[in-house]
Amino acid sequence: MAQPYLPAEKFLSRKQDTILLDEDVVYWKRMQQLTVFQEPSVVSSVRISPKKPFHVATTSSVRLTLYDTVVCEPLNLFSRFKKGVCSIDFRHDGRLLAIGGDEGKVRIFDVEKTTGSSKVALRVMQASQSTVKSVHFSPRGDTIFSLADDGKIKQYRVADTAYGVNAVPLIEIQAHDDAIRCGAVSSLNDHIVLTGGYDHKVRLWDIRSKEKTMELNCEHPVESVLFLPGEQLIATAAGPIVKIWDTTTGRPLTVLQAHYKTVTSLRLATNSTCLLTAGIDRRVNAFRTTNYSLIHSWSMPSPVLDIDVSRDDQTMAVGMGNLLALYRRAEIKKETTATAMIEDKRSLVRTSAPPVKLAEKDRDSRKVEVVAKNADKLKIPKIDGMLSNFKHSGVIRLLFSGKFRSSVDAAVVSYLRVIVMRGAIHRALAGQETTVQKNLLIFLNHHLFRTEYFSILKDVTIAFFDVYASDKLDRDVFKQVQRLRVTLSRELEVQKMISSLVGSVDLIVSTTKINIKSTADLIEDNDVFGEPTIRARDLDELKPSKGGPEVEEEPMQTN
Repeated sequence: MAQPYLPAEKFLSRKQDTILLDEDVVYWKRMQQLTVFQEPSVVSSVRISPKKPFHVATTSSVRLTLYDTVVCEPLNLFSRFKKGVCSIDFRHDGRLLAIGGDEGKVRIFDVEKTTGSSKVALRVMQASQSTVKSVHFSPRGDTIFSLADDGKIKQYRVADTAYGVNAVPLIEIQAHDDAIRCGAVSSLNDHIVLTGGYDHKVRLWDIRSKEKTMELNCEHPVESVLFLPGEQLIATAAGPIVKIWDTTTGRPLTVLQAHYKTVTSLRLATNSTCLLTAGIDRRVNAFRTTNYSLIHSWSMPSPVLDIDVSRDDQTMAVGMGNLLALYRRAEIKKETTATAMIEDKRSLVRTSAPPVKLAEKDRDSRKVEVVAKNADKLKIPKIDGMLSNFKHSGVIRLLFSGKFRSSVDAAVVSYLRVIVMRGAIHRALAGQETTVQKNLLIFLNHHLFRTEYFSILKDVTIAFFDVYASDKLDRDVFKQVQRLRVTLSRELEVQKMISSLVGSVDLIVSTTKINIKSTADLIEDNDVFGEPTIRARDLDELKPSKGGPEVEEEPMQTN
């Protein structure tokens, strides 16, 4: 039976695919640092208003500060708190701002009217006797959720005018056995709440029935949770690992391991098509939510504690240590038109140098050509150029991918030493391909215990196992790890034998010294095998007596 005609599927060439990928990379590379503000203490939370002009709110110690991203200046300051504040959330219209802190209170402020001396909270609810780590408005904005260190979820009505302990929660749930660190409210359903705690659990709650509909074990304290587009998937940050979970099956779909220290914050950007992750390894990474591939990565000067991105993707706020950095997307440069290109070419037309005439005595003047030797260009090897541009991951990839072979092992170790001295060995080793990992382990197997290389290669080995300790290694890489283990055990046996041999020699030498001390012929302890010496007593024995030497007289012979 004849089959209907189907056109062949079109595949992009490598060049076209690279161009498409570069567009996303360039889009995030345009995010450039605009200004940096210094806070009195550690920046515990950062949020950007969902409405224009996208004000930035930060909490640091006992201070809540509101910044204007247009003029880059502090717009408002709230500091009438007895204890530290550590969580922020804007309502969907950007008019109300809620905060929680160490006092266990949830306060709601009017962003537009709290200026000058009228910085008074509209609502104050005593939600807990412990710290309120996270506050969230419902999508409709009529209720607010508080997540505290006592492991409880409480929901309050925003319109309730009761103050402090008199404010009665609509719903109260004992959600976790340990402190709740983070949470998220579904944008599709006000009754679905996602929580993550220090008991390593992530739980999905239906607050109407007060029952959990799903529980996930993340194996580390959970620092951040997030609903992904469609809310069938969720993202969790626990330890250095970001996992994407399917809420229908409760199983992880993929694992993102671009950080080697704890991930502290997760955010969505570019209409929920990009996932931003930040951690205390001073990295901020951008992933696609379609295939979870890495788009771009920023290196920060301090550990990142929280980040947020505006709805229009033009502003990004990063809280790191006691610094708040504001990033803004740079404008695209205007494309050069064809007319401008023609004019530029005309202006670049080269003309010959004016002729030089040489006049000598009694000779006619003649034209001569003046020739100057071009300066020799300094050719820098490719790997040195990569190091000068701080492309440490590329250096590792070039050294151990099989394309680069140095005839001198000292050159490879010297490149590794530069990366180690810069403190970038962990980031350079993270995310490398299987071939690179295998070749690196082969190199370590051959040269780790050479005396001149040991101090550098030891740091490289420790960094490798710090980065890939929790990863599932390839079979070939695992074999090299086993060989390195065997090499290490053999080296330890050799060191034990050498130590025992040195101990035996020391015992022999010390015993010999003790035996020599018992003899009265030798003098000093240090001269066990030294030359004989003459003492004063020996010289006295050689002196002649006072009466002179006795001469034996021969008997007289008589005839």
